[in-house]
Amino acid sequence: MPREPKDWANQSREKKTSPLGTSIFIGLRAADTVLQYSILQRGWGSQLIQTLGGSAVPFATPRDPALAYFGLGPYPAILSALALGSGTKHVAWILGISEQAMTPPAALMIGTFNTVLNTLNTMFSLWTITSAAPQMATQSASIKDVILSSPTLMLGLGLYTVGIVTEFASEVDRKNFKDKPENKGKAYGGGLWSWATNINYGGYTLWRAGYAVSAAGLPWGLATGAFFFYHFATRAIPSLDKYCTDKYGEQWTDIKKRVPYKLLPFIY
Repeated sequence: MPREPKDWANQSREKKTSPLGTSIFIGLRAADTVLQYSILQRGWGSQLIQTLGGSAVPFATPRDPALAYFGLGPYPAILSALALGSGTKHVAWILGISEQAMTPPAALMIGTFNTVLNTLNTMFSLWTITSAAPQMATQSASIKDVILSSPTLMLGLGLYTVGIVTEFASEVDRKNFKDKPENKGKAYGGGLWSWATNINYGGYTLWRAGYAVSAAGLPWGLATGAFFFYHFATRAIPSLDKYCTDKYGEQWTDIKKRVPYKLLPFIY
């Protein structure tokens, strides 16, 4: 029998339910949200940095309860919210959008990979050498004040928002197309997918870069964005292109002629 096709993450492309893999994936993404919050709220990250001989940003919980967000100051609360947003998006995707089997190995790999990246962002946000925390983030300021005081943070949050909305909206759009009986066996190149043939990967790259910028500034954001750009361009996109060519034939060829960009409009 021919081998079952898999994607670049060694995840099965077979459309079926996978309760164990799905449960592992949801558990890891939910646990990551708790972990990032705990690193910030319980001081675990700052303690580790100081133990290793580094200097941690002296975040303090605001005395005014109106300026405390679940026990966090404004800037740590923003970082915790970014972790929550990424985990929520992934859980919504696996429960309501993805039709492919999430094997336990793939769930472990993807879940762990995202937690490692989020943890690096959190730790860098706490280290004085890398932190992108605005100066007023340690003072009695609101989240709005902290954001407006830092162009870097505004850029990071903007990239994060545009990226995660683009990724999720494109996936919902494609699922709505696929769910219609008359579209069975058809490739989709409309909506956001008319901007780039892998616009969901482009969205992921943007929000990952934005998350990194928000935590550790432009250098870390550029490094993160470049990593995913290279990864998608050299591994994920060629793998998916082969799969779609084999499955859709001329349909896919026609879409690629009409949509010249692969990852992000006007870039690649």
